[in-house]
Amino acid sequence: MPHRGRPVHWTLHLPATQTPVQFLFKGFSFVALFGGLMLLSSLSTGTPHSRQKRTIGGQVFPRGKWPSLVLLKGKVFERNWYKFTIKTAICGGVLINRQWILTAAHCFKDQSGVGFGEAQNWKANLGAVDDSTPDHNKLPNEMGCTHGNDELREWELDIDKIVLHSRWSPINNTKSFFKNDIALIKLSRPAPDVYTVQPIALPSWTNKNFPYEGQMCTTMGWGCTTPGGDASPRAMEIQVPIISTRSCANMFRGINLKKNFCAGYDSYKIKRNTCKGDSGGPLLCTSGSQYTLAGIVQGGETTYFGSKPTVFARVQHYLPWIHSVIA
Repeated sequence: MPHRGRPVHWTLHLPATQTPVQFLFKGFSFVALFGGLMLLSSLSTGTPHSRQKRTIGGQVFPRGKWPSLVLLKGKVFERNWYKFTIKTAICGGVLINRQWILTAAHCFKDQSGVGFGEAQNWKANLGAVDDSTPDHNKLPNEMGCTHGNDELREWELDIDKIVLHSRWSPINNTKSFFKNDIALIKLSRPAPDVYTVQPIALPSWTNKNFPYEGQMCTTMGWGCTTPGGDASPRAMEIQVPIISTRSCANMFRGINLKKNFCAGYDSYKIKRNTCKGDSGGPLLCTSGSQYTLAGIVQGGETTYFGSKPTVFARVQHYLPWIHSVIA
């Protein structure tokens, strides 16, 4: 049903985090601690999902279809007296040139002060589609490394620095939640030039109708496949329509439509949306003969009873800021 002006209870797509894994040093042998670290590897991928489950309504896609997609993985180690804690988080991102990734600022919001705002605690995975643990899922990458076939490889690169928009605010209220929620990540070294790792085109500043109402666009990431569920071990894609500015403003009161727009479904019948863990991922729309970066995932709502649209940062609005940072 079309929206009739009822405000949506919306949520930001916070990074997909796992329950902290804690180890008590007292009374633990090295073998026990090593076993605990292996447990973390299992927890980080979540409960294995059936291949039929989708990132709420999405589907899997082959390596190289979306070569600009980036998986950002954060890991923080804490030691408080006798307790050792490992915390993990994931977000999406998009490669805009060989050195820079665009993502959401709230991915680095550090409520507990443990270090998710620090560049050294994050890795950027390029050319990746499968983040599951079993060795057979990593076989193409191992073969690519062994035989020098870059098209089969995945790259895990260090991050040199994180640049949050200077006017972004982490305050959780309807007037500032989506304002300037955008960030740039500089890689420690240039991304490889292979067909599975390619930057996406930025939008033209002059085309003010991009993306246009009703246009079908694609977003992708490793977000949860069910509301409130674990992050998906496999990247998924979904197609969503751009909705009108009036509907977007009615559903998300206080939203700045110069800086944001909405895409997705407002329906109790269609469960197709982004989810926790998709934060920072791209929305790609066709412009002319090529896919172009239109938005960055910020937040929305999907429940077991249906979907609500997702709010995206309007990349076109932030072009001056982007160019000033990466220059």
